[in-house]
Amino acid sequence: MTERISTTAPDVLKDARQLYHAQRSTATKPSKLENLDKVWRALNEIRDSGGRDYSLAEVGRRLEGMGGPKTQSLRNAQGAPYREIITTYANAVSGATRYVAKTASNVEQALALITDPSIRATLRVALDDAKRLKVVNDNLHAAFKSLQVGASLPPATIVEPAPQLSNSNAGSEPLSQRLLNALSKGIDASRLAQQGLHVADDGSIENEHGDKIFPPAFVTAIQHVLGLQ
Repeated sequence: MTERISTTAPDVLKDARQLYHAQRSTATKPSKLENLDKVWRALNEIRDSGGRDYSLAEVGRRLEGMGGPKTQSLRNAQGAPYREIITTYANAVSGATRYVAKTASNVEQALALITDPSIRATLRVALDDAKRLKVVNDNLHAAFKSLQVGASLPPATIVEPAPQLSNSNAGSEPLSQRLLNALSKGIDASRLAQQGLHVADDGSIENEHGDKIFPPAFVTAIQHVLGLQ
């Protein structure tokens, strides 16, 4: 089985290729040699097509089409040599050895490509924190809009001066208890702290890096509406 190897680019498959040839050199049955060649061909097909899914399910699916070992055969004890080649190959090309659902989000698919479990867990925690902050951000924006200040707030990381509130909600319906509760919860110090936020001295809401998520006097304005000022 011949294969062209680039003389200009680093051979990222060197270790996987050496393992593949080592397994072939110790194989005593023609069927084993054929299956090793089919595994290698299936892996190359995934790479050439731009795929990242090197799970046993995906490799097994391709092998079945070639008349090679089925997925279950890859999973059992006799499939250990094949699994070793698959894992080494996948790691060399930054592929995923776990099943990646085609319906998964781009972020989930990207996380599945990370083979180091500690790095994957750290990134997932960071993403979850970002999602929680977005929920807080969205809730506060919705509550602030209900004050009818005459203009919508821009997205997060607001640095412009706060819009001027009128002294009363004259000409508009009183805020419902549900909205009042939302405003109260939105500026609750303990709830903000859980999301890595705090109320600054100027009445803005900042994250742990000092970025202003909501502008100066934002909390002061809500406290005024709630009768806390």
